[in-house]
Amino acid sequence: MPWIEHTTVNWGHWALESWMLRPLPEEVLNRFSHDQEDYDIRFLEDLLARVGEAPDILTHLGYLYTQARRHRDALAVDQRLVALRPRDPIAFYNLACSYAILGKVNRGFDALKRSVSLGYRDLEHMQKDTDLENLRNDLRWTNLLSVLKA
Repeated sequence: MPWIEHTTVNWGHWALESWMLRPLPEEVLNRFSHDQEDYDIRFLEDLLARVGEAPDILTHLGYLYTQARRHRDALAVDQRLVALRPRDPIAFYNLACSYAILGKVNRGFDALKRSVSLGYRDLEHMQKDTDLENLRNDLRWTNLLSVLKA
């Protein structure tokens, strides 16, 4: 086994406090639209490009896409997540939300039923979740709720 020398880092000479107080260069500021949400999305997209399929990063990215009203991007992320975690009820619940937002009611119900069959049981959240609004107008909604209440 090769010899590994362990060293400690002396951060004192870096004067990080003064560095952090300096304004960012204009070209850095222009890369983002001065919007934290946009910055976070770009950061996570770049991180995924480097580390590959990371479910925790994808989950957060899907949430950010939904908040930014980038629903097709959120759907693509949710589809990747269920492929990575085929037994995760939350992944299928989020997929159902993405389908419902995009008006894909049949696919939304399929994903929601799969979520319930995998153990999703938060009925209170499901009834309040505005992402599922398009599903509530369908007769299948009542049937699904009865399965959860049983």
